[in-house]
Amino acid sequence: MSVRATISDSKSDFHKEFPYVIPPIYRKLADELLVELHLLSHQKNFKKDSIFAIGLKEIFNKFTSGYKPSDHITKLFEAICNCNGFNPTEISSSSEELVRKAKSFTKEDLNSFLSQHNNDNKGYDYYSRINAIGIYKLVSEIPSLKDVKEEDINKEVNNVSELLGYQYSRVEKDISMYKSNIEKMKQALEIIALNVTSK
Repeated sequence: MSVRATISDSKSDFHKEFPYVIPPIYRKLADELLVELHLLSHQKNFKKDSIFAIGLKEIFNKFTSGYKPSDHITKLFEAICNCNGFNPTEISSSSEELVRKAKSFTKEDLNSFLSQHNNDNKGYDYYSRINAIGIYKLVSEIPSLKDVKEEDINKEVNNVSELLGYQYSRVEKDISMYKSNIEKMKQALEIIALNVTSK
């Protein structure tokens, strides 16, 4: 019987694979994702599906904007995934494939995709905030929802949440927090950039 890995084990594996100093502004992201993926890896009713993949990539990409050196970004993502038994290549390709499909989705295509998604995921209904961001990213890529009011996006997010069996209030809260944190990150990076240029 294998011994269940602890968060300390995951962090140890992470630092072995990514032995670089992470800039302070990005350190919290790395730590939070590492812990979250560790916890998800031990959930029996959690599945690494395409909505999770698109959410994870979106969170990582948004919050590593401006990361330097830039050639460390891919290595960082791979280390965060690998130390918790997630395949970074599979996650990236699954995310890219869903984004590509969503760019040509009609509302009917979306409903068909979600119906198939539910059939494939029977018994795997564990919710995480990464799923919420995946829903938001998926909806925002659909052509008919480009350049529409935020309330129309929210309405579709609500519909998708219901079809997936997620509580919309929880999804909405996680998306709102995500948007707020992105804005804070942008402001922090702007301040850092100003300090660098003023020296």
